[in-house]
Amino acid sequence: MASETAQEATRRRRFLETLHHVPKSMSELMSSYSGVPKDEQITHITKLRNEAYAQFPYPCMGTFRFLDLDLTRHEAYKEHVLDALRQPAVPGKPEPLFLDCGCCLGQEVRKLAADGALPHRLWASDIEPRFIELGFELFRDADKLPRDHFLCPGDVLTDTTDASVDQLNLLDDRVTILNISAVFHLFDLDEHKRIANRCLRLLRKDTGSPVLVFGGHAGSHQVNRHLRGDNGRYRYLHNGESWEALWREVCDQPQWKDKVVALKVKSKLFGRVRSEDPNADEVITLCEPAPADDSRLWQMFEVWVTFKSDS
Repeated sequence: MASETAQEATRRRRFLETLHHVPKSMSELMSSYSGVPKDEQITHITKLRNEAYAQFPYPCMGTFRFLDLDLTRHEAYKEHVLDALRQPAVPGKPEPLFLDCGCCLGQEVRKLAADGALPHRLWASDIEPRFIELGFELFRDADKLPRDHFLCPGDVLTDTTDASVDQLNLLDDRVTILNISAVFHLFDLDEHKRIANRCLRLLRKDTGSPVLVFGGHAGSHQVNRHLRGDNGRYRYLHNGESWEALWREVCDQPQWKDKVVALKVKSKLFGRVRSEDPNADEVITLCEPAPADDSRLWQMFEVWVTFKSDS
């Protein structure tokens, strides 16, 4: 038998033909929120995954990684995200607004809705309109979530302020809870600065209290800049110190220096282990990182920004 080529080995790692088991949290979401019976979930998910992967051959699609609900694993989820989005509006107080930036199939927004977040407070964005369409097909919820809250294109690297060119502009100065996961690690440091700046533009400025940017991405014990695949582009992975330094540098830029009065940056590194158990509750399990191993680290973060009340 001919030996496996490097390209074939990469494809094998990035594409799993068969889904043996739907992780528990996603299975419960599909059952209770989407009304997909458990005995139909594997077929339903695999069909839509294959369609998505044919157009967008990303590892998160090929390996069913999108079935993990990362939002609920974040330390900020219950207290700072879900509780805020479930609370009734208070007269005279700004109402919270959540944005999932780079939402893929919108699985995190669906989990929030299923957990009781008020739907009119939930927004999502992506650069690929087909992801938005496939998300509605996957979760069968066109009657539950407002489709116009799924903004596309929503590109954090577009500098325009014209909402007809990029729909993220519709939410400038309105977002109080911004989730941005698996985005920064795709790009180099200069682009990180542009993305952080775009996040600041989105955040609401008149709350009188801190507003939140949070999420997760690939990280490193030591700052790590390396070529991403064979496309000649670099990506930059942060440790805790460089991640905080990025935000402090951006907030110190002239357009923000006199508007940001407080900044708190938290982050933590986790190891990532792919489960070999077909009945596991997660595709990827987070664990304590090995001190000398920079491979497959995941950095969860919270960035709390307080603006001057008159900004």
